[in-house]
Amino acid sequence: MTKLKVGFYGITGCAGCQLSVIFQEDDLLDLLELVEIRAWPFIKDVNDDETFDYVFMEGLVATNEDKERLLKIRKNTKILIALGACAHTGCVPAYRHFTLQKNYAHLLYEKNKNISDVQPSPIDSFVQVDYVIPGCPPSKQEIRTFLKTVVLGNIPKSYDNPVCTECKLHNNGCLLEVKKPCLGPITRGGCNAICINGGLECWGCRGPTDDANLPVMVTILRKQGHGLKFIKDRLVTFAGTKMPAVRKLVYDKNNKA
Repeated sequence: MTKLKVGFYGITGCAGCQLSVIFQEDDLLDLLELVEIRAWPFIKDVNDDETFDYVFMEGLVATNEDKERLLKIRKNTKILIALGACAHTGCVPAYRHFTLQKNYAHLLYEKNKNISDVQPSPIDSFVQVDYVIPGCPPSKQEIRTFLKTVVLGNIPKSYDNPVCTECKLHNNGCLLEVKKPCLGPITRGGCNAICINGGLECWGCRGPTDDANLPVMVTILRKQGHGLKFIKDRLVTFAGTKMPAVRKLVYDKNNKA
């Protein structure tokens, strides 16, 4: 059987999503038996002119160099997967969408064309993305399941139930009931509610569900006593670019913290 040609690439990001692949432990060798990895920055030389069946792209577009590389790789692969929160939603670097330029102007690159800044954005702002493996970082089990699914010739299924569904399976108490600002009701699950299981709140790193009801979420948090600025900051930290209603919330002059 001809193995699928797979590549792992990264643009602006922390490389943590690619580490999730390396941290497959014993399963990593099994994966190498299933696919032919032709590009992987941590393990072998990366050739942008290579052609692939599947490319996993970590990071977001933050420079002209990022954009040019992404466009080239998209042209050279049949299927492109956004790997992790930066590639999927823009994550923390995309927070720049929601603040004034004067707050970050001193950090901009302007002299060198290749590294000059563009508005930090998820990769689907520039190219077609076929699948998303969300999370910050994405689950190594989810990556493994995706690879095994496509090797078998099946179509990976996206998960759109909220994190709350998994909290119920773990018999977790609802953090909103004790006035903690948990974004579980509007956040795509599939993480096994790992943060809530560990006593932490959900910050929404996996992006919003398709039916996320932002106005209701904001109303609940306001009734808990959280200020509007706090709510805005929490909402845009990971997934603001994927919720158009957040932009209205942030820029509405009638809304004051």
